Amino acid sequence: MSDKPESVELQQLQDYRFEIRFADGLPPLQADEPAPLGAGEGPSPVQLLASAVGNCLSASLLFALRKYKQAPEPIGCRVAADVGRNAEGRLRVLGLQATLT
Repeated sequence: MSDKPESVELQQLQDYRFEIRFADGLPPLQADEPAPLGAGEGPSPVQLLASAVGNCLSASLLFALRKYKQAPEPIGCRVAADVGRNAEGRLRVLGLQATLT
């Protein structure tokens, strides 16, 4: 982990498909909305958000347990995203539920 700010760059490729570029020479990733908006040619933004939350929680748990000389491997995590309409009728991520094992 680092105390410096992290950033990514996104560039629209076509319709709702974006290329996501990371620092440090990591390969780019393509994200796309599922049909009917996009073509589903990559993980959706909701899937990326859920995976980022799950990875962050899993890594934090692993760090904390290892700090106290525990060996919990392998850690698993399932994140469910609740997607629905807000009070204004806009489609939003209303909540995330993570289960760590």
